[in-house]
Amino acid sequence: MRNVYDTKDPQELLKLKRLEADALLDVLRTINSTEIGIDRLCKIALNVLRAQLGAKQVTFFYEYEGKWLEGMQLGFDQMELEAIEELLHFQKITKVTAGFAPALYEMGAEYVIPILNRGEPSAYFVIADFADSEMEVQNDLIFIATIGNIINVAIRNRQLFEEKVRQEYLKRELTVAETIQKQLLISDFERFREIDVYGINLPHHRIGGDFYDVIKKGKGITFVCIADVAGKGIAAALLMSNLQANLRALCAQYSDVVEIIRELNKIIFNITQGERFVTLFLARIDKETQSFTYVNAGHNYPLFIQGDKGTSELSEGSMLLGIMPEIGIEAKQLPYTWGDSLFMFTDGVIEQTNPKEEMYGPDRLKAVLEEYKDHSAQELINHLLHDLYDFASDADASDDVTMLQVKFFA
Repeated sequence: MRNVYDTKDPQELLKLKRLEADALLDVLRTINSTEIGIDRLCKIALNVLRAQLGAKQVTFFYEYEGKWLEGMQLGFDQMELEAIEELLHFQKITKVTAGFAPALYEMGAEYVIPILNRGEPSAYFVIADFADSEMEVQNDLIFIATIGNIINVAIRNRQLFEEKVRQEYLKRELTVAETIQKQLLISDFERFREIDVYGINLPHHRIGGDFYDVIKKGKGITFVCIADVAGKGIAAALLMSNLQANLRALCAQYSDVVEIIRELNKIIFNITQGERFVTLFLARIDKETQSFTYVNAGHNYPLFIQGDKGTSELSEGSMLLGIMPEIGIEAKQLPYTWGDSLFMFTDGVIEQTNPKEEMYGPDRLKAVLEEYKDHSAQELINHLLHDLYDFASDADASDDVTMLQVKFFA
């Protein structure tokens, strides 16, 4: 067979180079379409190699999302694991020898052509039986490497395109989840007539695991709750939604806060099997007796502000919820008078840092609560939020920020 490149005729050589350029142009035109899949692209490239070079044995491997996949195969037997492992050691175009790559040599491979991405191989051609002279071999290897780079760019672009689609899908899902979560949290506090109550929830990652709730039971009974699910993002938000739904059902079924917490712990444990936990504070406000009964399940100590009597921390209760199927629970009852208030919060409040990496802390929180204790629930939280922003300055929030304030009427 005559070596077509063994000519000194410049017109003939120019014609051959034009044919190669046209073949490459056909491949480039093909990869411009996002509709075409990687398998189809590899088939087109293989047809080009067969038509242009007369290649009879070709294998193409490429890396995709952490896995090595075979994109094309012609003439070779199925590549064994040992041959694939040898293949991944090549860093440049290399002639296969029995000493360096015995498994590849045994299968009949003549050359390995790595295709680099940022200096590291992300695809490989294995080729044999494709040229008749050294001059033709060198020319064909360059042509194959060029084809490989074109395919590799197309694969990376496809991967980026699919990742972009996934990210857009995730953004839409997050938007829906964010909307649903906001709808689950009470925003109309004016419907509660027997207490002055107001709350806010500022998730760190659009959706989060903090929540508060105010549940009217009737006959002067109102439950207030704040909770923090361990973790962040969608998983925490899903558990939070489940927790809130079960809490409302239990408050409708029971009046005893100990019984509610006991049943709620069982539900959370059955869902998480001890792999996630929840901190929670629940109080049952009884207007008739002018008292409230609470259980603190491992949550940040809420603050009970009693006029001239000062501020006390509410710590009585139980361990975290969801760690064990059965837990010991203690409740405590406290009387209140007109103007007393109950402030509940998650750790994102006191753990907020400033540019000097100082924490907001409980002392500053208590000082603001004392200063604005005669204000309405909404006014107090607005003042506290403003002070928190002033303290943080340019520092980002590191966690969800949730607050719930109750001011008692006699």
